[in-house]
Amino acid sequence: MKQYPGYTLVKREECPEQHGTLTVLTHDVSGAAVLLVENDDDNKAFGIGFGTFPSDDTGVFHILEHSVLAGSEKYPVKSPFLQLLKSSMASFLNAMTFPDKTVYPFATPNETDFKNLMDVYLNAVFRPLAMVDKGVFEQEGWHRDEDGTVSGVVYNEMQGALATPDAQLQNALSRAMFPDTAYGFVSGGDPASIPALTYEKYVRVYRRHYSADNCCITLYGKMDMAEKLAFLDEQYLSRMPKSASRPRLTVQDEQAGAKRNIPYYTEKPEPDEAQCALAWYTGAFSDRERQLGVEILLDALLGTNQAPLKAALLEEKLGADIDVGFDDSTLQPTLELVLRGATEESAGKFAAAVRKAVDGILEKGIPEELLMASLNSTEFASLERPGSIPDGVLDAINASAGWLHTGDPALLLHTNALFASLREKLEQGWFNELLRELFAPAPVEIIQVPTLPRKEEEGRAARADGKLVLDHPLTAADLGEGKKQTPGSRELLAGAELLHHPSAGNTYLYLYYDLGGMAPEDMSCLQLLTDVMDELDTEKHTARELNTLRNTWLGSSGAWMDCWTGQQEGRPCHAKLTVGMSMLERSLEKAVELGSEWLYETRFSGPQAEAAMERVASQQKLLMEQKFLREGHAFAAMRAAAHFSVESALSERCNGVSYYHYLCELLEKADWTALGKRMEELWKSVLKKNALTVSLHGSDAALDTLKKLLPGSAFAAEKRGEAKPCTEELTAPVNEAFIIDGGVNYDVLVWPMERRLERKVLARVMSYEYLWHNIREVGGAYGTGMVTQNDGTEYLYTYRDPHLKESYETFAKGPAELAGRDYTEKDMNEFIVGAAAKLDTPRKPREEAASTDCKYFCGITDEMTAAERKSLCSVDAAALKAEAADLSARMEKGVRVVFGSKEAVEAAKELFDRVETL
Repeated sequence: MKQYPGYTLVKREECPEQHGTLTVLTHDVSGAAVLLVENDDDNKAFGIGFGTFPSDDTGVFHILEHSVLAGSEKYPVKSPFLQLLKSSMASFLNAMTFPDKTVYPFATPNETDFKNLMDVYLNAVFRPLAMVDKGVFEQEGWHRDEDGTVSGVVYNEMQGALATPDAQLQNALSRAMFPDTAYGFVSGGDPASIPALTYEKYVRVYRRHYSADNCCITLYGKMDMAEKLAFLDEQYLSRMPKSASRPRLTVQDEQAGAKRNIPYYTEKPEPDEAQCALAWYTGAFSDRERQLGVEILLDALLGTNQAPLKAALLEEKLGADIDVGFDDSTLQPTLELVLRGATEESAGKFAAAVRKAVDGILEKGIPEELLMASLNSTEFASLERPGSIPDGVLDAINASAGWLHTGDPALLLHTNALFASLREKLEQGWFNELLRELFAPAPVEIIQVPTLPRKEEEGRAARADGKLVLDHPLTAADLGEGKKQTPGSRELLAGAELLHHPSAGNTYLYLYYDLGGMAPEDMSCLQLLTDVMDELDTEKHTARELNTLRNTWLGSSGAWMDCWTGQQEGRPCHAKLTVGMSMLERSLEKAVELGSEWLYETRFSGPQAEAAMERVASQQKLLMEQKFLREGHAFAAMRAAAHFSVESALSERCNGVSYYHYLCELLEKADWTALGKRMEELWKSVLKKNALTVSLHGSDAALDTLKKLLPGSAFAAEKRGEAKPCTEELTAPVNEAFIIDGGVNYDVLVWPMERRLERKVLARVMSYEYLWHNIREVGGAYGTGMVTQNDGTEYLYTYRDPHLKESYETFAKGPAELAGRDYTEKDMNEFIVGAAAKLDTPRKPREEAASTDCKYFCGITDEMTAAERKSLCSVDAAALKAEAADLSARMEKGVRVVFGSKEAVEAAKELFDRVETL
């Protein structure tokens, strides 16, 4: 058994789910909890989480999360976190405030970088200068400007975050469910309450909660754990004796039957935009089998429009859509159902409709095949862990939750036994009893009604402004040569191009139908069809039956639109209708069978199909309206870039404001029979006539299996067309403003710029040397940056910005300021390392598979990547200054697009050619 001086071993156990061993320790002097996750993952991770329990709406823990990363005892610079963003090789670098904890995680594949980051993070949380520098509190939290207005990074962030009807509904629901505990407060901070936070209270709260005995530290991956533990002990933990008592969470008496009506203030109140949220408690956090069972049950009953409970509720026609939410990370987990697109009258009927639908399901019993399908898909997802967050970061967050509520950091990292137990209980009717118990109490109910807005009633520590000095700064030599692509094979089979990329683990099968030569106006219809596909019956099965089979046999499956700008001559745009399936290798034959039926035997006509089209169009419209409030910068950038790039024009047509207009027109015309005919015509043409590339990421044995299956499948065709570039006549540039509810703006300036990888260095300098200070720290926006895209465009953006016109003025001054600066060799090294490291960010298998296929279609070879990398690494100060000087002329050709408040847009209306209220 390994010995760890300074620590007491709590337990050590094998963990196949994490492909390694878990060790739980307690530090002898400080009482800190430590979890070691030892495996062969090179993307090493660290996390430190503190129990942080708000007692008001001032957002003190959110402000502290920002503040501690603004300079520390060992690193007394204005923003070490910002400088790490510029020069680290981290694959993940962030901090996050939850309702009951604050977690500081990072991940990096580089050992030297790991040591640097761990020291900076530990020094930040345990020895922040914010505790003796009120300026940090005023910048990150709140301050009052000379004109009396309140500003601050967190204040402005929450102005935007709480402007959405969803956020207000969620906060009202939390207050109703947890009126007496920490969960009833807005952990991020309510702008109405943030100015009540004093600097003195902020300091007291930090000292109470940021103690070593109130934290859980996670070390994950392939590394010398003993070395890291010794560093923790010697430099930090052994100097931090236990406090008198740790802060604790309290348990809320359940508030079954609590009801409240709230307004949502909007300039455009519509009668069918009311919402109703119903919520129930789901039992104890520590009962992980029950909570996993709830997750599976909700997926089976509400995961799709055809799922029994959701289908029954949609049939009542009380609203356009029903969302389900489940949070099992808190001391008292909860589930919620949200009715969207309702009237005030129909919202009041929602609770009774849920009771009726649940009773109807209980009378017949939940179909076992539905539960098994959801159990299988949930288990696959728990092992694959899709998404971009590194596994080690997920483990650190889960470790903090397990430690906080049960004292066991390893609790949430074990799932195999839970799934095995639930398989046995499935056959015993356990899920039916769980459903009965969950919905037996009266729900907590919040109804939200759109309403016109009300009329308004009449000594600091020394801190250097210099650079972060690390013990072991990274250099370009630490970058290595970049990851090479695994050689694959290509052949023609059954009328399709078959690609094979050898890989171990799960099997990924992608089908790419070429969309070159399609009329641009047909792309929106195809986009909607990819969402409707899950709702349509086939010749053999209902949509619900087929979804159940797909979930039973496949880890995940779906259809979507892809488009990329290639690096071939002329920079063609490659557009594809993509169908992706992930599975265990033994399910490959079933994947081909189900995929063939799903794609080639779909029924587009009849009442069921037409109802599905109307339902999905309405749901997608609602979803886009929510996204406009949360992600306005992304829609603005897409809209502006559409004037300069075919890829962006297509993306905008399929995902942007143009697509939103398309949905609105469909819902207004309501000619679903005609739409069904058009969809069927397009679908059959694409699937049967267009060029098809089948890409398999899996073993040689899987390839042999696929070769036998393809010729006799529906994917086979005697003759298909050739793949072609996607073309579209681009529209003349237009400066536009889209008015949305809320008190913040998303400001974007986009211009054309030929793709050059070295421009990524300029983008990092503009983002972190100029915009961060002037837009975020001074201007109070939550986010800002410069982005250089592969499609031949670049842009500047702000995110949740209190300003509009002023931010564009700030943009305009950037190039001259950057061109006039002097850059040292150390500066250049940091910029290059930071830019180049992002090229090597570790990817999960599913992401790696999709990236490999994208490179194939775009003609990107290892030689090209190496040449671009060399070009990026050779950028010197003179080249950077020249690029910065050139930037001003480029920006003059730019297009402004804003998603913003009515007041800000009207005050800057001279900047826009057209204004539209969304």
